[in-house]
Order: sequence, then C-alpha cells, then structure tokens
Amino acid sequence: MAMAGGERSADDAPKRVTGVTGRVSRGPFGTGSKSEHDAVWIDTGAARYVLRRKGGPAMGDPALERYLGCTVRCDGVLLSHTLVANAIEVVG
Repeated sequence: MAMAGGERSADDAPKRVTGVTGRVSRGPFGTGSKSEHDAVWIDTGAARYVLRRKGGPAMGDPALERYLGCTVRCDGVLLSHTLVANAIEVVG
C-alpha cells in the first residue's frame, strides 16, 4: 500500500522468498475494477498470490498453463499480492 509522498509501508516492500509451496489455479482478479481479468494464482493455504514468471507477461502468460492443478514450489520476489517467480518446480 503506497503512503503519502510515495513512501511504502514495510508490508509492501518487495520481499525475496524461497520455497513458497502451493496449488496453482485460475480465477478472477480485481473484480469490479477496470483491471478485472482472470489470473493464475498460487494458493499456499495461508495466502493466495497472483503467480507471474520473471520476464513473463503481466497477464495471460501461456507458460503458466502447464502448472494449473499442480502443487508447485517457487523462488522469487513477493510484491504485495503477486509472486514473481524466478523458478517454479512441480512437487505434486
């Protein structure tokens, strides 16, 4: 969440993560907003994040299709509600 003057709270700062494990699915994102679209999600059980590949498109990344329905482990950067993955490995 951006603060006045362009500052960010500690919760919004990019955070490097490793071993984030969860099930990949597709569902609505931004419901009721101008940016509403279907997104690929990773659900860890404790949180749900939009899943993106580093260097991949922000929306409609066909490379993520192969992970739908799979349990994966990711390393990358967590940005608020989005996990930008450097590495995605199917674990189940």
